[in-house]
Amino acid sequence: MAVGDTKLMNDYVRKDREGVYAIADNWQIIFVSDTFASINSDATNPTSATYTAVSGGNFAANYPLTSEAITRSGAVIKFDATDIGQQLKNASNPAIKCAVLINATNSNDSCQAWDMTSDGTTPVDTVNNDFTFNFGAGGINTSTNTST
Repeated sequence: MAVGDTKLMNDYVRKDREGVYAIADNWQIIFVSDTFASINSDATNPTSATYTAVSGGNFAANYPLTSEAITRSGAVIKFDATDIGQQLKNASNPAIKCAVLINATNSNDSCQAWDMTSDGTTPVDTVNNDFTFNFGAGGINTSTNTST
């Protein structure tokens, strides 16, 4: 796996289609020490408690997202929010291997995970380096309708 690889939780997709989630829900990013390979996208109802959340130093326990939006351009539908910003290096910062999107309004459901490692196991060095997490041009996630 590599930095930026992502996986959607199957129950997130199901619950989203059932109308369980709303754009106005409390969406958050948490950082975890679990490896990307250990995060099971097919788990039934995964929550933030499924993982080992980390915090300390300059890292909060969670980062509530702001300016959440769902947009459509042609056949592409994007879920996006404002990036959470930079965390400064600090000797007390935790060992981070993944970021996880949770829906805090709905039992802290786990929705999506991103690999933060370069090799699948080595944590991001937040002790010696500042850390910035951005969603990028694709937003949090993007769906493309290919049946048009």
